[in-house]
Amino acid sequence: MSARALPSIRQRLSRVLGGIAIVWGLGMTAGVGLLTHEVLDDLLDGALRESAEILYGLVAVADRDSNPPAEGMLPAPPHQENLVWQLVDTQGRVVLRSHKAPESRLTERQTEGFTDEALGLWHVFTLPMRNGHSVLHVAQREDTRRATMWLAMGSSVGLTLLLGLCAAWWLNRGLRRELQPLLDLSSEVAQLEPLHPHTQGLATTRTELQPLVDAIEGLTQRLAQRVAHERALAAHAAHALRTPLAGMDAQLAVALKEAPPQLQPRLTQTREAAARLRRVVTALITLFRTGGELQWQDTSVSALLQRLPLQDAVVEASGTDILPCDPDLLSAALSNLLDNSVRHGARRIHVHASLDDAQVRLTLRDNGSGISAEQRERLQQALDAQGPQEGLGLGLTLADMVARTHGGRLQLLAPELSDPAVPGAAIALHWPVHTPDEA
Repeated sequence: MSARALPSIRQRLSRVLGGIAIVWGLGMTAGVGLLTHEVLDDLLDGALRESAEILYGLVAVADRDSNPPAEGMLPAPPHQENLVWQLVDTQGRVVLRSHKAPESRLTERQTEGFTDEALGLWHVFTLPMRNGHSVLHVAQREDTRRATMWLAMGSSVGLTLLLGLCAAWWLNRGLRRELQPLLDLSSEVAQLEPLHPHTQGLATTRTELQPLVDAIEGLTQRLAQRVAHERALAAHAAHALRTPLAGMDAQLAVALKEAPPQLQPRLTQTREAAARLRRVVTALITLFRTGGELQWQDTSVSALLQRLPLQDAVVEASGTDILPCDPDLLSAALSNLLDNSVRHGARRIHVHASLDDAQVRLTLRDNGSGISAEQRERLQQALDAQGPQEGLGLGLTLADMVARTHGGRLQLLAPELSDPAVPGAAIALHWPVHTPDEA
């Protein structure tokens, strides 16, 4: 890793949240300020206009020797009156009023203060006159007040929601950007092959992820060392077993020639068991050979099957004959799978190979005793989990390891009901097509 300091998720998120808080505060301040300015501006303009209209009427009355007009209204130019007023005497008669005020008095109140009367249509402020013979009622329509309040509230709520949505979008965008290195690291870990000799180390672009990267790389190194040790131990054990097994086979061959007829069946079974054990040992040696790199070759499936030592069963091959694989490993897998089929009563085994642009598939079907659906599901789960499972024999395990070494897997299939000649077990090995630049 480079010695340069990596960006910090905590610091970057702190900057994002700080920026959001500042923008939110400024936006709310500006929005509420503009909203308040507009509302107050309208209210002040209305008050100024109403004052001018009242002064206009008073001046007009003064020009007429202080005699109010006969209709009881102050003269005023045509306008939309937001405030109305009445001058009411002690008998409840409207002496003077604005041109939009009702002819009947707005309220019966005679003392100073606010009241909501007049059928709930008006909000009235009452002010007694100094002469004690009349009161002044100034009123505003309730629907106008409610409309103004709802406008202010709706604008405030709308502004808050808009700024909240913008802040949420900004925060979500910042979180996605800051969490992307974690997703990239997860993708790298998912594709990590610690046992591959050319595996590159993990990389990160954030300070907080560096300890995690170091821990994962330390874990993969320990796992690789342990697997390498176990592979070496298995290879040494297999080599150590191969020599005595060859000696046992030679001695059993001699014993078969010299033994009486009644002992020959038992000696034959013993020699077959030793041969199966030798094939398993050979498979282990092949699978755990030093280096662990595949020797990719275009291999003939039919030729490979002909070289496998198999008795008491007929093997038929179909489909694509040439497949890209490691012939030694595939031979070890097929040898164990064919041996499993024979031990479970199969006398006919059909091997079908297919190849397309993306995948190699090799399917084996036999007419042996087969596998029940429940057992097949349990064994498949054990193979997928690569863990111990009762009934999961060495043959299936080795074949699955060979498939995984090729980058694929082994699958236990349902029997082919359309072909009653092979109603037993069905197993498929498949792996991705190898290209020359892949190691």
